[in-house]
Amino acid sequence: MLSHPNSSQTVSPFRPHTCETISRFGESNALTLNRLALAANVPPIWRMNRNPLILVLWASLGALWAQTDINVNSRYTVESVQISGGNQNRISRSLREDIESLVGKRLNQESLERLARRIRGELHARFVAPKVTRGTESERVIVLFDVKGKRYGRDLDLSVPKGIYHSRQGWSGVLDARFSVGNSQFNAGVADDGDELIERFAGIRAGYLNRHVFSDRVRLGFQFASYHTQWDHDTLAALETASDVPGIYRTRQDFAPSVTFVLAEPLTLSIGASFQRFQKQFPAAHTEAANAVTTTLRYVRRLEDSEGNHHQLDAGYDLRAAPTSLDSDYAYTRHEVDFDYAYTRGRQTVGLKIAAGGITGTPPLFERFVLGNSTTLRGWSKFDLAPLGGTRMAHASLEYSYHGFQVFYDTGALHDDREKGDVKHSLGVGYRAKEEGFFLAMAFPVKAGRVQPIFMTGVTF
Repeated sequence: MLSHPNSSQTVSPFRPHTCETISRFGESNALTLNRLALAANVPPIWRMNRNPLILVLWASLGALWAQTDINVNSRYTVESVQISGGNQNRISRSLREDIESLVGKRLNQESLERLARRIRGELHARFVAPKVTRGTESERVIVLFDVKGKRYGRDLDLSVPKGIYHSRQGWSGVLDARFSVGNSQFNAGVADDGDELIERFAGIRAGYLNRHVFSDRVRLGFQFASYHTQWDHDTLAALETASDVPGIYRTRQDFAPSVTFVLAEPLTLSIGASFQRFQKQFPAAHTEAANAVTTTLRYVRRLEDSEGNHHQLDAGYDLRAAPTSLDSDYAYTRHEVDFDYAYTRGRQTVGLKIAAGGITGTPPLFERFVLGNSTTLRGWSKFDLAPLGGTRMAHASLEYSYHGFQVFYDTGALHDDREKGDVKHSLGVGYRAKEEGFFLAMAFPVKAGRVQPIFMTGVTF
């Protein structure tokens, strides 16, 4: 709401309920008509003559006034966005980015209501009301998503967190279903992914998460996955001359319990374990295990400066240590750090991503680092760079986008210990619709001789 400068009374340039719309489902047609009546400042439907012709004229007048309100409201620019109530730690990264993208744009009621529905779904709130208040300057407003109550019923959500096509690797996709009851969340899904690791793995996965263990700052969960694997002919050929790299496997299962602590709102610490069993094929069929202790430290911060520009920081450290004391057939330690920074000014965004990692010991193939997929060294094929992956990795990516259209530059090196890695480079152009998750890109390796571009498209969230 806005406060008039010459009065203590609270007023609003927006007609009631055109921007402060409560995000609820299942409203009847009568309630919808009454909202239009409120928008037009006319009496409610139950106070009017029930003659059908009058009702039609009345509803048309209300709709006309409501549309006029939307056009008037669009002249206001969003100065900042806030969320009141609910556990904001549960908001996904993609939804948080979409909320923050409102800043600097014209006020749009449909966008507010759409985001309110998404917030309501992720926070399992009874309703979410987008409210608008006066900003620090003329014709600038502050948007507040007011989260009220909590749903303790059951919610089923279906999502496609990954569905991409890579001209060298083919199709990869993941389908997830989440079922929530109170603070407990169950998930199950299927995956067929030839992008993330050296292997192509296909199978099922399931898990459980308790988002409130004594407090909102402690979460307990576990994940289970069972996959069948397929191997590229380049990987099989490279294994014939790499006696120090463990061989391939037909199946792989993983059970991973973990507990997450919210140390401070942007900083979380996860501690857990990963018990993986896989069936080796050579020299004879047998089962081996890679059991590891896991630790992840993650810092996520989003800031807005005095000029309304956005700064997004996402950094983390992952540790996987597999000692023989855990009855593991493999003894190794895997370290990885990543840093992601994005600066947004208006419709322009500049992003920098850096990742590095190292492995000591002898890890199985699924633990080895990979470059040359849909997110790293785009333009190169991972099977041309290192068909067996590597134990030393460094990568950086620089991107610039304007209204979804982007250009990017990737550079990185991947090799084994006691080897010297060659630094590779790639360039590319593309388009990304952030809200829909759709992307389209074409990347080229920077090298001498014949250059074959790599085409990528799909959706990621």
